Amino acid sequence: MVETVNCASYHDAMRPLVTLLLLFVLALAPAQAQDAEPADTTTAPVEASGDEALESQMQAVFSSIDDFQDVQVAVQNGVVRLTGEVTRGEMVDRAEALAARFPDVLYVDNDIDQATDVEARVTPAIARIQEYWDDTVAALPVFAVALLVLLVFWGLARLIDRWRLPIGRLGVTPLGQSLVNRSVRAVLLLIGLVLALDVLGVTALVGALLGTAGVVGLAIGFAFQDIVENYLAGVLLSLRRPFGVGDMIRIQGQEGKVVRLTSRELVLMTLEGNHLRLPNATVFKNDILNYTRNPLRRFDFVVGVGVQEDLADVMPIGLSTLRAMAGVLDDPEPFARVEGFGDSSMTVCFHGWVDQREVDFAKVRSEAIRLVKVALDDADVDLPEPIYRVLTGRLPEPSLEPEEPASRETLDVSPDTVLDEQVQDDLAASDERNLLVDEDGRSGKGEE
Repeated sequence: MVETVNCASYHDAMRPLVTLLLLFVLALAPAQAQDAEPADTTTAPVEASGDEALESQMQAVFSSIDDFQDVQVAVQNGVVRLTGEVTRGEMVDRAEALAARFPDVLYVDNDIDQATDVEARVTPAIARIQEYWDDTVAALPVFAVALLVLLVFWGLARLIDRWRLPIGRLGVTPLGQSLVNRSVRAVLLLIGLVLALDVLGVTALVGALLGTAGVVGLAIGFAFQDIVENYLAGVLLSLRRPFGVGDMIRIQGQEGKVVRLTSRELVLMTLEGNHLRLPNATVFKNDILNYTRNPLRRFDFVVGVGVQEDLADVMPIGLSTLRAMAGVLDDPEPFARVEGFGDSSMTVCFHGWVDQREVDFAKVRSEAIRLVKVALDDADVDLPEPIYRVLTGRLPEPSLEPEEPASRETLDVSPDTVLDEQVQDDLAASDERNLLVDEDGRSGKGEE
């Protein structure tokens, strides 16, 4: 009993002491919270000083740029606010882009306005114009020197283009002379342009120009493929000279006398007196039949005689007629061949040679046919006709008057100069460059 009473009294004695201890602890906790507040507030001045430094740095940068002289910068917690005015609309976006490039910038609030008053917008423009004018006036001497260099080389190019005598003495064709002169002129102009750009201090532009020229040249080559092809064909035709001015030629079934060869086409005067223009590429790719290259030309015509006739007697009659007529050469001499069987007849082909420099080919052939027909008629050679006659009614009475014999006299076989005169008139009237005519006006004949 004594021990139990002592424990109870002990607990009663300690209860006030525990209560006081709890009260002390509760009183101490607010004091610790108050002591922690100054620790949080110590970082605020650091952040405030960082925003101020960023604001000062950005304001200094904007103030150093002429277009942003009236722009104000404010920074708070990494958020940048731009205010003020600029003279041009595109400078608003540039100011925002410039502000976003600074470190520690989280967001840019752009409140910049574009100035609307006349003075604020016109004054900078006038200042820029004045600056451009001052720069231009200062660079005028350099421009003058560059222009002088370009003019000197341009004059040399013109002089080379007109100086044809040394090239002509080498036997170069007119188109070859033109090609050489143009190449030299292009090289001189290119050198002058490069030197002028070097004087101006823009030699870096030369590489860009050459690259652009290459691309443009390639595009032009594809776009004007036919023109380039005709030009190259004209160069090769001028070098080879398969024909000359006045030559009678045949190309793709087209016949005519050569008038001129240009850098793009060949001009012919047809037998009807019409101008015919053939592309040089077509002329170069196809067969060319030149009737004038060899002055000797052979004609032929076919005669049908009755099957009962002795051909060994018929052929000498026609050959003797050809030998006796004017315009037919004795060397090579005329000859005849039996071609074969026709409709109720035998066909004999007579051949003869003419000199186109002295007689007209078509006229001689026409007269040869006529005179051979007269000779065969006089020799009572049967010349059957594949014609069927149907007679109805009364037959006409035969005439008792003798028919006049056909003339054996050879008609005019002189050369026909009508087309030649037209070709010369056309050459005199046209100012188009003729690549078949030399610089001294002489027309070059065809060469192999």
